[in-house]
Amino acid sequence: MKNVLFLATFYVAVSCNQNDNKAVNTDDSRNEVKSTIDNYYNDLRKEGLVAEFKYLDSSNQFFWVPPGYMNYATYDVIAAAIRRNAGSLKKVDNRYDSLLIIPLTNEYAQFVMRTISTSIRADGDTIKSAFIESGVMVKRKDGWKFLSGQTTLLE
Repeated sequence: MKNVLFLATFYVAVSCNQNDNKAVNTDDSRNEVKSTIDNYYNDLRKEGLVAEFKYLDSSNQFFWVPPGYMNYATYDVIAAAIRRNAGSLKKVDNRYDSLLIIPLTNEYAQFVMRTISTSIRADGDTIKSAFIESGVMVKRKDGWKFLSGQTTLLE
């Protein structure tokens, strides 16, 4: 009886852990996600807030918790906020000083980064801030996208 119970438990455990027989290529995924985040920050410096659109996953799986929000926001809410605020900033210069990427599969990766931001408003005032972001990125046909997460301002 013990052998039958062991074999049944083993079979269930093995069948539940199958991952389409694809090994997770952590180095490639980590490098691709890092490159995406680097490109994201470079594009923000060149194009401003509207550059965010090519890095956000627009599926109904997307959500984000921005600073000051008491709940998550959908893609449509975040997109409206980007459009509303894009003209108020002349320049955005974000640079992370720490970045941790943990590939979960070949299509999903967790990240956490601490970012130092210097923005120049349309009226010329400079805003300096630091924040930490954590979340999940997803690999789509056109590259890695931010799927979900949160941003917290640091004191």
